[in-house]
Amino acid sequence: MKHFTYYTIIGKDLNLLKGHVENVKKYAGFDNLKCPKTFLIIVYKNKKIPQETTEEILNYCKSQNIETFVYEEPETSFIENLYACWNLGYEKSKEGYIFRGGSDQIFSKNSFTELYEVAEKIKNNFPDKKIILQANTIECESRIKMIGANSRHFIKEFGHTFEGFDYGSFEKFVESINKPVKERILSIEMALKYWGKPTALEGKLGVLNRTDGCSWLMTKQDWLDHGPLPTIENGITGDVIIHDRFMEQGYENYIVRDCVTYHFVQGERT
Repeated sequence: MKHFTYYTIIGKDLNLLKGHVENVKKYAGFDNLKCPKTFLIIVYKNKKIPQETTEEILNYCKSQNIETFVYEEPETSFIENLYACWNLGYEKSKEGYIFRGGSDQIFSKNSFTELYEVAEKIKNNFPDKKIILQANTIECESRIKMIGANSRHFIKEFGHTFEGFDYGSFEKFVESINKPVKERILSIEMALKYWGKPTALEGKLGVLNRTDGCSWLMTKQDWLDHGPLPTIENGITGDVIIHDRFMEQGYENYIVRDCVTYHFVQGERT
């Protein structure tokens, strides 16, 4: 069984972190994984963040058996620091599977156990296939409207905080979109047939349809071979660029039906 690492990023919002950890470990099934596993958090720090805040986060992580790495931010832009932290997560992870997510994301029931089971089944049955597995993404309607953004994914309103999140309505919606789907994994063609989503994106390969979402599973070797994630290349962000690189190298990209994430679209910026 391959080692599994989940990682996220935090710097100043302990309550946000607590909500995310509770969801990942208990509800989404990280604690139930039978494989060797690591929960890793990249803790960013800068001159504006009090040392006491950093210490509170580190002490909480220790109490939850979560590994940490502290990143001292230089005086650079938000986006540069963000991608530095994303790459640190891959760099500090052990060999094996790596699944990343934002601390402003919620995962559906047993997402992690389903994701790992699907990944292992593919590895055992098709050891030579190069595959990236995506969580299906739903984004918070009120936050999308507030910031005037567009989304390629489902847009629904189940709340914009962990405290106010409506798990019942979330799971009912997940059940409704997955009810007609017989397959455990979906290509972009299948996703468009069932849902009409995710819609097209623009990358270095032009405008195309692909299953990219907020969180995806790849291996440490995938990152070593095709990373690090660049911040921006010709106006295109690194999460798109790395999938362009995978596509150029013949990787297949799928959504795991029963691994769903809801994105508050908030994080710690506001």
